[in-house]
Amino acid sequence: MPTKNTRRNLIKIGLGAATIAPLSAMGLTSKAFAQTNADDIQWDDEMDVLVVGTGMSGLTAAITAAETNSQLKIVVADKMSRLGGSSLISGLNMAVVGSPMQKNIGVTDDNWERLYADIEKEAKGYNHPELTEVLAKNTLNLFNFLTEHGVKYDMSVGNGTGIKKLGGHSRPRTVWPYHGGTGVIKELLSFCQKKLPNVEIRKKVLITDILRNENGRVIGVKVREGYWFDRDVEDMSLNDDRSFNKTGQTKYYKVKRGLVMSTGGFNQDKAFRAGEIPVMYNAAATTQPGATASGIKPMIKAGFKPVHLTLFRFAFAIPTEDILWGVLINPRTCDRFVDEYNSNDRQAIGMAILGERAKVDNENVVLIYDQKGIDSYHDKQRLQLSLDGKNGTGGDMWKFDTLEQLAEHFKMDVSKLKASLDKYNTNMEQDKDQFGKPKSKLGAASSISTAPYYAMQLNPRYNYSQGGALINANAQPLDIVTSEPITGAFVCGEAAAGTFGYIRLTACSSLDCGIFGMVAGQNVAKEKPWA
Repeated sequence: MPTKNTRRNLIKIGLGAATIAPLSAMGLTSKAFAQTNADDIQWDDEMDVLVVGTGMSGLTAAITAAETNSQLKIVVADKMSRLGGSSLISGLNMAVVGSPMQKNIGVTDDNWERLYADIEKEAKGYNHPELTEVLAKNTLNLFNFLTEHGVKYDMSVGNGTGIKKLGGHSRPRTVWPYHGGTGVIKELLSFCQKKLPNVEIRKKVLITDILRNENGRVIGVKVREGYWFDRDVEDMSLNDDRSFNKTGQTKYYKVKRGLVMSTGGFNQDKAFRAGEIPVMYNAAATTQPGATASGIKPMIKAGFKPVHLTLFRFAFAIPTEDILWGVLINPRTCDRFVDEYNSNDRQAIGMAILGERAKVDNENVVLIYDQKGIDSYHDKQRLQLSLDGKNGTGGDMWKFDTLEQLAEHFKMDVSKLKASLDKYNTNMEQDKDQFGKPKSKLGAASSISTAPYYAMQLNPRYNYSQGGALINANAQPLDIVTSEPITGAFVCGEAAAGTFGYIRLTACSSLDCGIFGMVAGQNVAKEKPWA
């Protein structure tokens, strides 16, 4: 939690200011972008505001901009033929401080400082405090914004309270929009279409270049209209290569007031993410197919400062805190390879799994429980979904009467498997596990020895990329050379970076999208036109 002095200092230097001296103050003002002379461009179209992306952040930004200044011409463009981005297929649960649901269950001691502390604990010092503070202070504002624009909340969760306490949160504060992300996107799109005649939504428009003039101001973009994204390629990022995907006609848009980049993450871009961390190439991604680096690449090319590209967030089909009851086994060697508790660090466990898979031609590892482990589960609901085969791709769990049946199902050597489990049981009995797994955390589940047995292929799901363009508290990207805000540009949602750090706390990505979407929308509407 930030100290009072820290907050006072942030206010003193301005929340929108960089926390280090800009390089321009040191006389280092060379440009990292190719400047564009506006007189040399034959503009095909013009608008006051261009929002790129139709997920929660983009639609929130567009609506806020339109309501801040109803005279603006606002275009919202998406490269896909289906609107909504990854938000459409996400749950978009949200940690909200001060919601009516929270008050109804008698939680009166929650505040933004507690939420800030919970986020920062997961961030491990990688986050930019001024951004985390903006998010933590504005959760109720986002809740109210969504409510005012038609979003309803699911009161069936939390045993009919509409609110739950999720892992990493010090208080019950997480709410669920009705029908998840689909419900949110449907309502926001409907509001734009019915209430905001100055907002135009376009599909199949790919942004390829961001144009900045000699002063560094963003003045427009180069796009491909009529672009068609091919979902049938192994690596979706091939669509970003014009030599592979030739669709679309080149156009130039004059953006008179401001560009809002809300293009999401790059989870589906195998080549881009593997360039940062090679074993990430084979990680399963849960985002929509179009979540490639087509948004971050033009931002980097235009001199937007990228940060945290080597940070990412894994999710599993089952809760991370319920992995420890079992053992993770390499199916070929039948050996364990990691402490399944690992301080409940989902990133460390996920990386260990990917590293082990790389040794065996990317074959999935197997997570094995006995009945004692299953009885120890925290989240019985997700466990039952896995047992019923309803927990999404790769989320199935099977029940076996014997280890022989389990080994046959996963094509494992049963004698080697039994030897590995015997070794684990003996070491755990003495609290001397070879990987340091603490017996004290396991209670009655400190051995794998009681039939029936349960097993699943556990694969980390890459569901969030912390990396993107570094922004300030006004949602402005910073120039990679000068560290100063880039005039005429805003970035929000997963395309932006700095709020979370090492790992994003659960139920907070929707906050980042919506809150900084509101910030970007309000500020872009107030920008003075360059022409």
